[in-house]
Amino acid sequence: MVNQIQGSPVSVPSSFADWSDSQLLSAALRYGKEALSWRRKFLGTLPEIAKRKLYEQHGCGSIVEFAARVGGVSEAQVKNVLSVKEALEETSRLQELLINGTVSVNKLARIVSVVTPENEELLVNQVQLLSSRALETLVRDIKHDKASLHVRYR
Repeated sequence: MVNQIQGSPVSVPSSFADWSDSQLLSAALRYGKEALSWRRKFLGTLPEIAKRKLYEQHGCGSIVEFAARVGGVSEAQVKNVLSVKEALEETSRLQELLINGTVSVNKLARIVSVVTPENEELLVNQVQLLSSRALETLVRDIKHDKASLHVRYR
Protein backbone atom coordinates (compact mmCIF):
# COMPACT_ATOMS: atom_id res chain seq x y z
CA MET A 1 0.00 0.00 0.00
CA VAL A 2 1.29 3.47 -0.92
CA ASN A 3 0.32 6.70 0.84
CA GLN A 4 0.51 10.12 -0.75
CA ILE A 5 1.95 12.70 1.66
CA GLN A 6 -0.11 15.88 1.51
CA GLY A 7 1.58 18.43 -0.74
CA SER A 8 4.37 16.01 -1.63
CA PRO A 9 5.18 14.94 -5.19
CA VAL A 10 6.43 11.60 -3.81
CA SER A 11 4.36 8.58 -2.84
CA VAL A 12 5.58 6.80 0.28
CA PRO A 13 4.76 3.17 1.10
CA SER A 14 3.28 2.25 4.45
CA SER A 15 5.76 -0.67 4.59
CA PHE A 16 8.91 -1.63 2.67
CA ALA A 17 8.67 -5.29 3.68
CA ASP A 18 7.09 -6.40 0.40
CA TRP A 19 9.57 -4.55 -1.80
CA SER A 20 12.47 -6.23 -3.56
CA ASP A 21 16.01 -5.07 -2.81
CA SER A 22 16.23 -3.28 -6.17
CA GLN A 23 12.90 -1.50 -5.63
CA LEU A 24 13.96 -0.33 -2.17
CA LEU A 25 17.37 0.83 -3.34
CA SER A 26 15.86 2.59 -6.35
CA ALA A 27 13.36 4.40 -4.12
CA ALA A 28 16.06 5.43 -1.63
CA LEU A 29 18.23 6.82 -4.43
CA ARG A 30 15.30 8.75 -5.90
CA TYR A 31 14.24 10.15 -2.52
CA GLY A 32 17.82 11.17 -1.74
CA LYS A 33 18.20 12.94 -5.07
CA GLU A 34 14.89 14.74 -4.60
CA ALA A 35 15.82 15.72 -1.03
CA LEU A 36 19.04 17.31 -2.28
CA SER A 37 17.20 19.16 -5.02
CA TRP A 38 14.58 20.48 -2.61
CA ARG A 39 17.23 21.55 -0.08
CA ARG A 40 19.01 23.59 -2.78
CA LYS A 41 15.68 25.19 -3.72
CA PHE A 42 14.97 25.97 -0.06
CA LEU A 43 18.39 27.60 0.31
CA GLY A 44 17.66 29.67 -2.79
CA THR A 45 14.60 31.21 -1.10
CA LEU A 46 16.49 32.37 1.99
CA PRO A 47 17.96 35.64 0.65
CA GLU A 48 14.53 36.92 -0.39
CA ILE A 49 12.91 35.70 2.85
CA ALA A 50 15.62 37.56 4.77
CA LYS A 51 15.17 40.69 2.66
CA ARG A 52 11.40 40.73 3.27
CA LYS A 53 11.80 39.58 6.90
CA LEU A 54 9.21 36.87 6.28
CA TYR A 55 10.81 34.75 9.00
CA GLU A 56 9.08 37.02 11.53
CA GLN A 57 5.69 35.86 10.24
CA HIS A 58 6.74 32.31 11.13
CA GLY A 59 7.59 33.36 14.70
CA CYS A 60 11.35 33.36 14.20
CA GLY A 61 13.71 36.07 15.40
CA SER A 62 16.16 35.66 12.51
CA ILE A 63 16.65 34.08 9.13
CA VAL A 64 19.07 31.63 10.77
CA GLU A 65 16.41 30.47 13.22
CA PHE A 66 13.86 30.17 10.41
CA ALA A 67 16.24 28.12 8.25
CA ALA A 68 17.09 25.80 11.13
CA ARG A 69 13.45 25.23 12.09
CA VAL A 70 11.96 24.88 8.64
CA GLY A 71 14.77 23.32 6.64
CA GLY A 72 17.23 21.93 9.15
CA VAL A 73 19.90 24.23 7.75
CA SER A 74 22.90 25.36 9.80
CA GLU A 75 23.92 28.94 10.49
CA ALA A 76 27.04 28.47 8.36
CA GLN A 77 24.92 27.39 5.38
CA VAL A 78 22.63 30.42 5.77
CA LYS A 79 25.58 32.81 5.97
CA ASN A 80 27.14 31.13 2.93
CA VAL A 81 23.94 31.51 0.87
CA LEU A 82 23.52 35.16 1.86
CA SER A 83 27.13 36.04 1.07
CA VAL A 84 27.08 34.20 -2.27
CA LYS A 85 23.83 35.96 -3.22
CA GLU A 86 25.39 39.31 -2.37
CA ALA A 87 28.56 38.49 -4.33
CA LEU A 88 26.47 37.58 -7.38
CA GLU A 89 24.42 40.81 -7.38
CA GLU A 90 25.65 41.88 -10.82
CA THR A 91 25.37 38.46 -12.45
CA SER A 92 21.72 37.64 -13.03
CA ARG A 93 22.26 34.24 -14.67
CA LEU A 94 24.39 32.94 -11.79
CA GLN A 95 21.90 34.36 -9.28
CA GLU A 96 19.18 32.46 -11.11
CA LEU A 97 21.11 29.19 -10.64
CA LEU A 98 21.26 29.88 -6.89
CA ILE A 99 17.61 30.89 -6.54
CA ASN A 100 16.28 27.97 -8.58
CA GLY A 101 18.50 25.46 -6.81
CA THR A 102 19.97 24.36 -10.13
CA VAL A 103 23.49 24.41 -8.71
CA SER A 104 24.63 23.99 -5.12
CA VAL A 105 25.62 27.08 -3.19
CA ASN A 106 28.98 25.39 -2.51
CA LYS A 107 29.84 25.34 -6.21
CA LEU A 108 28.81 28.96 -6.60
CA ALA A 109 30.87 29.93 -3.55
CA ARG A 110 33.95 28.53 -5.28
CA ILE A 111 33.62 30.87 -8.26
CA VAL A 112 32.49 34.18 -6.70
CA SER A 113 36.05 35.45 -6.40
CA VAL A 114 36.51 35.45 -10.19
CA VAL A 115 33.02 36.32 -11.47
CA THR A 116 32.70 39.32 -13.74
CA PRO A 117 29.92 40.33 -16.12
CA GLU A 118 32.33 39.45 -18.96
CA ASN A 119 32.93 35.85 -17.87
CA GLU A 120 29.45 35.16 -16.48
CA GLU A 121 28.29 33.04 -19.45
CA LEU A 122 31.40 30.88 -19.30
CA LEU A 123 30.95 30.35 -15.57
CA VAL A 124 27.22 29.61 -15.89
CA ASN A 125 28.08 26.74 -18.21
CA GLN A 126 31.10 25.52 -16.26
CA VAL A 127 29.43 25.54 -12.85
CA GLN A 128 26.71 23.26 -14.22
CA LEU A 129 29.16 20.87 -15.90
CA LEU A 130 32.20 20.67 -13.63
CA SER A 131 32.69 19.09 -10.23
CA SER A 132 33.64 21.25 -7.26
CA ARG A 133 37.27 20.15 -7.58
CA ALA A 134 37.37 21.02 -11.26
CA LEU A 135 35.85 24.42 -10.48
CA GLU A 136 38.61 25.05 -7.95
CA THR A 137 41.16 24.37 -10.69
CA LEU A 138 39.31 26.64 -13.12
CA VAL A 139 39.26 29.46 -10.55
CA ARG A 140 42.98 28.98 -9.91
CA ASP A 141 43.65 29.14 -13.66
CA ILE A 142 41.54 32.29 -14.07
CA LYS A 143 43.37 33.97 -11.18
CA HIS A 144 46.73 32.88 -12.58
CA ASP A 145 45.87 34.22 -16.04
CA LYS A 146 44.77 37.57 -14.55
CA ALA A 147 47.96 37.78 -12.49
CA SER A 148 50.17 37.00 -15.46
CA LEU A 149 48.33 39.55 -17.61
CA HIS A 150 48.75 42.14 -14.89
CA VAL A 151 52.49 41.45 -14.60
CA ARG A 152 53.03 41.37 -18.38
CA TYR A 153 51.31 44.66 -19.11
CA ARG A 154 52.28 46.70 -16.11
